[in-house]
Amino acid sequence: MKSPGARVKRLAVGLAVLAGVTAAVRLEQGAIAVDLATARDLHGGAYAGSLACRGCHPDHYRTWYRTFHRTMTAEATGATVRGDFSGATLTHAGVVARMDRDERGGFRMTFTPAAGGPPRAVAVARTVGSRRYQQYLAKLGDTYWRLPVAYHVEERRWFPMTGAFLFPSEPSEGSEPPGDDEPAQDDPLRPVFGGGVFDRHVARWNDNCVFCHNVAPNPGRDPGTGGFRTTVAELGVACEACHGPGAEHARRNADPVRRYALTLGAAPDPTIVDPARLSPARAADLCGRCHGQRLASDLGPFLAAGDPFVAGDDLAMESEPLWRDTPLRGDAQAFAARFWPDGTPRLTAYEYQGLLQSPCAQRGTLTCTSCHGMHEGDPRGQVRSAFAVAAPASGEAPGAGDGMCTRCHRDLGTPAALARHSHHDPGREGARCVACHMPRVVYGVLDIHRSHRIEIPDPARAAGATSEGSAPRPDACTLCHVDRTPGWAAGALARWRGGAPAPPPASASPVEVLFSGEPLARAVAADAVGRAASFALASETPRARALGALLEVMARDRYPAVRHLAWRAVRRLEARGAGPDEGLAAGYDASAGPEARAAEVALLQAALGSRVRAVDPEVVARLRARAVSRDVQIGE
Repeated sequence: MKSPGARVKRLAVGLAVLAGVTAAVRLEQGAIAVDLATARDLHGGAYAGSLACRGCHPDHYRTWYRTFHRTMTAEATGATVRGDFSGATLTHAGVVARMDRDERGGFRMTFTPAAGGPPRAVAVARTVGSRRYQQYLAKLGDTYWRLPVAYHVEERRWFPMTGAFLFPSEPSEGSEPPGDDEPAQDDPLRPVFGGGVFDRHVARWNDNCVFCHNVAPNPGRDPGTGGFRTTVAELGVACEACHGPGAEHARRNADPVRRYALTLGAAPDPTIVDPARLSPARAADLCGRCHGQRLASDLGPFLAAGDPFVAGDDLAMESEPLWRDTPLRGDAQAFAARFWPDGTPRLTAYEYQGLLQSPCAQRGTLTCTSCHGMHEGDPRGQVRSAFAVAAPASGEAPGAGDGMCTRCHRDLGTPAALARHSHHDPGREGARCVACHMPRVVYGVLDIHRSHRIEIPDPARAAGATSEGSAPRPDACTLCHVDRTPGWAAGALARWRGGAPAPPPASASPVEVLFSGEPLARAVAADAVGRAASFALASETPRARALGALLEVMARDRYPAVRHLAWRAVRRLEARGAGPDEGLAAGYDASAGPEARAAEVALLQAALGSRVRAVDPEVVARLRARAVSRDVQIGE
């Protein structure tokens, strides 16, 4: 039995140890408090990679992992390649491309030129994209090159990159056809795969795609030799693209006491960026770095040492967003074709510019993450779960619900108020906030997307906003009421607002714009007509006329992208899927020559029978005579 003195001695020792531990904890807590109060400059910080984040943030890692950001760039493996490499072939401009596997199982493309000569086989090294379509890169020396064919994931078919953008495939009346030697080889090192127009969109990855599709991109271009030592912290858009370099964050938070202090306290961790704590402007800059095409006054440092932007920076300190009047080497019209005449962006990757033009951002707190959640929602669009509505029958991504607007515009938060405001049935798509205030007027690789310039619809203004060589911007009203004109819509709006309608502007309905509009307006019109099945085209006669107009576009429009959108519109009107194995116009190739297209359209017209009313050739000729004649060559 221990003596009372021994027990007292043990107790004293225990209390001393406890006092020492307490003092040590307090000392560490004090050090941690100082650490958390010390601002960091994350520029030049080391990157840890997404796997380093998973241990402490498993939920965030999981919700990021399922996004298409993660797979924006990847090494070509069986898990990442979406295309059909089972021996599929694609013929375009006389070049035959074959997609198969080599003897080791690697992915390969072989190009047989139209003019004869030996085929060229290249290994597919990397993939770019994985949602709508997937592009492929080959590595030649120190350079990665985008190959001239891509795979449309949604439609399960190969297509030439020449058909992905708004480039004509046939000459306008009185002009020369595209030459076999196009494009001009402004880069003498650009490889030849099929030759001629087939290679028009072969592009270098190292100083182009690398900037927006990866973490910490650095082209590593040697200004003397022009060679590349390109590096990225991680392929794809991973955690540190939005949170900044995280190596110090991971190292310091290996200390459980520090993690506990962060959990209990309200102070941010200065070793990492939390986008939710940024101001609306800086949060928008974070997304605008990639979702807003921009230009630096001096590209040399970007190419030699990489983009210096780090999450939380003011984007304008290093580069400026492109606008309609941004000059390039003295050319004030260099980027004009990428915008509608009123300055609204009309290409994807300009969403940041649209946000900057929106009153909700200019006079309010709207930012990208007000509507989009990087760790929530359907990966197709990542609309915040609380604001998403059910996916439409077409299988597209869930749409944006009115909740993301009515949380600020609370007076419109009831069906009755929405009906009074919109003059539409609050239970139908026509009353959705985005239908009127974010119309689909933006082109992005074989699809039409919503504008991110949030504004009040004004059909008269849209119809009257023109410039030399450019047609009016499509208006929100007639993108649903496709057999009506902006003049009709302007009159309806005036009556709703209790005023006398102004004289209607000279304008055309989307069905007429299919022939009278400039290329991008025709693309938007084709998409709108296809989406109007439950609106203006519900009755038999307008629907038959619309089908006839779309078939004419499929046969004779000069732009493959417009023809493709018309094909998709026909399938939507006929409630068919877009897969190549689903019957309706499965063999139609928008990039094929005029004779092949005409033959396929004739078969389709025969299959549709009385559901189609052929267009009057004289009417089409008159409309085409009114069209803006200047070609565009845009798309990215």
